[in-house]
Amino acid sequence: GWIPMSINFITKNVLRTHWQSVEDGALETGRTPDRSMWRVARDIYVAETTEEARRDVKEGTLARDFTEYFFKMVPRIRGNLDIFKMDKGMADSDVTPDYLLDNLWIAGSPDDVARQIRELYEYVGGFGVLLVMGHEWKPRDKWERSMRLLAEEVMPQLADLK
Repeated sequence: GWIPMSINFITKNVLRTHWQSVEDGALETGRTPDRSMWRVARDIYVAETTEEARRDVKEGTLARDFTEYFFKMVPRIRGNLDIFKMDKGMADSDVTPDYLLDNLWIAGSPDDVARQIRELYEYVGGFGVLLVMGHEWKPRDKWERSMRLLAEEVMPQLADLK
């Protein structure tokens, strides 16, 4: 069978609907859905402080990739930037790196990132694997530090999630 995976572009309110689709598909094929198999992709960046993380993200490759590529490419394919919006009525011009930091990306201090991941996990009803998206890892030392903080300070706070 297939292993369900949800892309990093979608907001949590859309993400929450994905599991129902998995359950519906499993029911149609006589299988039992298993949330531990569900992979959820997210853009995640960890720094010593939330202020530093937000600054690094806005000045780095993550914001660059969205402003210079995804914000231009997605409307050509879909007609708008609705995929990134919590409220489809908002203007495309309001979809900015600051908006994504507040509504889609997970960035902050180890404690803030752990809280955001836990909130996402609880909001969608749980998942099995969190996939961290990468954006060229520039500057490399900061991205390596982010991954180290994620592994050593964030994930231990989430060990109780099943």
